[in-house]
Amino acid sequence: MLCPLKSCNQNGCRCIKDHIFFIGFAFLGLVIWLFKLNGPLFYYINSLHVVLPDIVWKGINLISYSRFFILPLLLLVITFIWRKDKLKQTGILIIAFYLVFQLLKIIFGEARPYMVLPQNSFFWLNQFENAVSSAYQSFPSGHTGNMTVFVFAITNMFNKKWLNILLFLLLGLTGLARICTGWHWPLDVIASGLIGYILVQCIYCKNRLF
Repeated sequence: MLCPLKSCNQNGCRCIKDHIFFIGFAFLGLVIWLFKLNGPLFYYINSLHVVLPDIVWKGINLISYSRFFILPLLLLVITFIWRKDKLKQTGILIIAFYLVFQLLKIIFGEARPYMVLPQNSFFWLNQFENAVSSAYQSFPSGHTGNMTVFVFAITNMFNKKWLNILLFLLLGLTGLARICTGWHWPLDVIASGLIGYILVQCIYCKNRLF
């Protein structure tokens, strides 16, 4: 069986032909890790929270919060209405996302920024998340992974340029929101995007395991 990352179906599933983005972000993550830039980059990105009002960051965090099931439910509805042929894969994708990300959070047990950085040294915005129970669940970012799975699933199923631009903009804002509100390190966000991308491609592409 061919690797699902090496071929695309006739309906426009975007796999290895878009590998340049995956490799680029993987390389960026490697550079951040090797040169210990996670902390300095966090402070810089976190300082950019003033670019948008707090209500915007709160809204993005709300929509992408995996525990509220907003994006997975929306993805299921969209798939059921317009792409019933992908309904099975969508269900598998959602289950895989929750299992993989929760397992990784347990395995790594990474401390969130507010657990290791001096108080009042960065901007932290808490709206509805439990800062105590999730204090050591920083890696990977569930919000970013949730949005990544949603975005790449939709773009793979429909592949319309204008829609892709809007969705990737929303994905970028989600990643920034997690850092600008003080909940995640840059590497948490980058890794989540990469993991979510792999999940979508492995499950939706022609030569998948399902």
